[in-house]
Amino acid sequence: MIDIMLFEQELTNFFRSIDSVNFAYLFGSIVRGDANELSDVDIAVMLDESLSKKDMFNEELDLISELTRVLKSDKIDLVVLNDVPLLLKYNIIKNGHVLKSDETKRIAFETGVMSRYLDERYYIKRHTDMTLQRIARSGFA
Repeated sequence: MIDIMLFEQELTNFFRSIDSVNFAYLFGSIVRGDANELSDVDIAVMLDESLSKKDMFNEELDLISELTRVLKSDKIDLVVLNDVPLLLKYNIIKNGHVLKSDETKRIAFETGVMSRYLDERYYIKRHTDMTLQRIARSGFA
């Protein structure tokens, strides 16, 4: 059993010193409480928007390397929120635990994601239902 409080404290301390990260979340199986020895550590970060795409990529690699060292595990799944689909952003906000936060930027981000999600929820559900119906009729092929 993984001690989520210990994990959160370790990650909070780690992210406190990382200026390029505006806010970070812990999410996934550890937060849900169903992590096991095969589970990875799911972490989402919002990098400073002033970084170029190249700098964001390099920062992502650096963060993965440092997180691997700090957590003493190579089972790290780092999601950079600057460039992921709306539904993933929504699920991370809904189910994740905040590790670090520039409150103004995080609240603006969460408000924007929630607003877009509520606007698009009908179409997301419709698309998902149609896809599942097609798979049920003809399989994955």
